[in-house]
Amino acid sequence: MRTLPLPLVFFLLFLLFTLTGMAAEDAALEEIAERFFPLFIEGKDTLQTFEMSDTIRSFVQGATYKDSIKQFHQMFGGIGELKKKETIQHNTNNRSVELFYSGKTNSFQAGVSFSEKQIVGVWFNPWTDEQTYGGTPIQLETPTGTLYGTLLEPENATKPVPVALFLAGSGPTDRNGNQLPTLHTDSYRLLAEALQKGGIASVRFDKRGIGASAAAGKDESKFRFEHFVDDAVLWIERLSQENKYSKIIVLGHSEGSLIGMLACAQSKKADGFISLCGAGRPVDELIREQMKGQPQFVKDSLFPILDELKKGNTVEKVPEALLPLVRPSVQPYMISWMKYDPQAEIKKLTVPVMIVQGTTDIQVSDTEKLAEANPQAKKVIVKNMNHTLKTSATTTAPSQQPYYTDPKYPIHEDLVPCLVEFIGGIK
Repeated sequence: MRTLPLPLVFFLLFLLFTLTGMAAEDAALEEIAERFFPLFIEGKDTLQTFEMSDTIRSFVQGATYKDSIKQFHQMFGGIGELKKKETIQHNTNNRSVELFYSGKTNSFQAGVSFSEKQIVGVWFNPWTDEQTYGGTPIQLETPTGTLYGTLLEPENATKPVPVALFLAGSGPTDRNGNQLPTLHTDSYRLLAEALQKGGIASVRFDKRGIGASAAAGKDESKFRFEHFVDDAVLWIERLSQENKYSKIIVLGHSEGSLIGMLACAQSKKADGFISLCGAGRPVDELIREQMKGQPQFVKDSLFPILDELKKGNTVEKVPEALLPLVRPSVQPYMISWMKYDPQAEIKKLTVPVMIVQGTTDIQVSDTEKLAEANPQAKKVIVKNMNHTLKTSATTTAPSQQPYYTDPKYPIHEDLVPCLVEFIGGIK
């Protein structure tokens, strides 16, 4: 029987003891993080019993800390259930424990950073928990990174089914139709679940630069409208390779409507297109329309900037109040978006088209413009449906605010039947 050389035996024993020690240290830090984070969110005085850096100790004693707790509850509603945990070693002395919770209204990822056993950092971010939202994870490789999404399919399907590709609206809207913490509708998730019951599969995904797909678009200044169109075309191609889908329907909401038009025109594998609350004018015209109710000084500052962007020119000096809309880093994207006219693009489509609009949508109301541009399209007007696809009998911004911030409201009951009928009728 051969024996190992003594140096090798000593090395293996050293490695074993080292790994065992590291595992024990990880377990100890995880136990601390699991106790610390809930107390941190609840604002408990017992936080002071933990070993914290001076920076963290000062933070939890200041006013900003209370604002962070308020923001957390707006975004996630509460802690919820701990789904999993991971420990990441940065170097010999520094580790981070990442905790993944279901949340009360939205799942989230929390992090507690340690220098040895001292807490030196705390953070939290949205996290898509597929078990919480249901469905199967699906991803798409692009030239600049991976896009992550959720696939929902009808249960116990015995034959190929239609699949709808969701294209989200403007801004940092995620796969569920949210821009946390300010916009929280879950509209896309609710719609996907309703279509699933109607025998239709769906794919909804985080756009590049958003949510789980953040790494695919880190530099906002390099974004162009065409990038989102290219992504949609790649998703169509990806789905067309699956024999389990009988047809591919592109469903674009708001800004996603124009993206969907361009994608359907480029791809030969889309079988139908649905414009859901989509604009019928170039975006600069739409912005001017939406700004009608703003003070004159706001319009006097914004409209000249829009004029320059329309010409293809960027503007360096932007009033601070307008930075969220036309900050210099987003202007190249705005320029690329403005050159497209939805009426001209929908006119080019040869696949079956459906145009859906709600009567209480206070953001977009261009149904007739799109319908006139494509007379063959099926036009559906949903009474008392607003831009978030929820039921609202009123058209004032304050009265509609709850539908933009509380996901408890269901999708309008008349929306899904008309979508299922249209998709089912496509040959």
